[in-house]
Amino acid sequence: MNDTYPEFVARFYDTVYAHVRDGVDNAFYVREMLAAPGPALEIGVGTGRLFVEARRKGADVWGVDLSPEMARRARERLAPEDRDRITVGDAVSMRLGRRFALVIAPFRVLSHVATVEDQLRLLETVHEHLLPGGRFLFDVYVPAPRILAEGFCGFVDFDGEWSPGHKMRRIVDANADIVNQISHVRMRFDMRFFFRFELEHLVRRSPLALDAIYGDFEGSPLSPESREMVVCTRRTAG
Repeated sequence: MNDTYPEFVARFYDTVYAHVRDGVDNAFYVREMLAAPGPALEIGVGTGRLFVEARRKGADVWGVDLSPEMARRARERLAPEDRDRITVGDAVSMRLGRRFALVIAPFRVLSHVATVEDQLRLLETVHEHLLPGGRFLFDVYVPAPRILAEGFCGFVDFDGEWSPGHKMRRIVDANADIVNQISHVRMRFDMRFFFRFELEHLVRRSPLALDAIYGDFEGSPLSPESREMVVCTRRTAG
C-alpha cells in the first residue's frame, strides 16, 4: 500500500472525519462483523471508528493498519486485553497466521493501492486469509467526471476546533491524472479511483468470486446517481 498516516494526521483524524464523513457505512460494516459466522478482519482500522464499536458489541474482530500512529490511537480506545487484536502491517503483504470468515476494507482503503499489481496482490492476500466461503467486502467512491476533469482549489472542508480552544482549518486542492487514474489531493494523499467494469475485471483476475457491486450501504443497485461502490466478494470452497 502507498500511504501511512503520520502523527499530525492521526491527531486530527477523528475530529475532521466526524465532520466531513456522514457515517453512512457504520451500521453496514458493524452489522456484517457481528453476523460473521467466524472471526472478522478489518483492513485499515484507522483510529478504530468501526473496530471499537464492533468489539464492544461482541464481534470477534481483528485488525491491521499500515500506520503505527493510527493503530496506537485505536488500541488506546480498547480494553487492555483487546489491544493485541490490532497489528501494524501492510495488507498487500500481510501474513497473520489465521483465516477469517469475513474481511472488510472500509472507507476507500483500496483507493490507497495505486498499481494493478498491488491491487491483485491485495486480493490474493485476502483470499489466503479467508476461510472457504468467507467474504471480502470493500467500498470505493464513484468517480465524478466533471470534478476529475476540472479539479478544485482552495476548498475548505473543515473549519473548527479539533480540541477545546484549538482551532484548525483544512484546505484541500485536488486534480486528477486521468490516464493513470490517480487523484492528487494536496493534504497530501494520492488516492486511486476505480470504474465499475475495472473492478469486475480486477476481481475476476484474482482468486476471489464477485457476489455484487452495490450503489450504497443499503444494497441498492449501482446507478448514475450513486456515490459509493460497495463491493462484495467471496472465497469459494478450497
